[in-house]
Amino acid sequence: MSDYFMNQCQLQKGQSKTTSWIPSKFAIKGKFVKLKNKQNEWVNGWKVMFVFQPPVSSVYVLDRSEDYKRTRKASDV
Repeated sequence: MSDYFMNQCQLQKGQSKTTSWIPSKFAIKGKFVKLKNKQNEWVNGWKVMFVFQPPVSSVYVLDRSEDYKRTRKASDV
């Protein structure tokens, strides 16, 4: 797996808002990006509203995501 940097961003599409980790090259305030939905389909039209600093290694972000999944599974939530 190649390592690259990611930023946590606040995104908005219409009245919906979300926070997501996206590759730093797309983390530009005002840029429109695609996100995958729960059906694993790409959805256009998410606008980057705010970019949190600093960028973090993608390996770190993915490892923390796996930690979260394991914790949820173990806690039966």
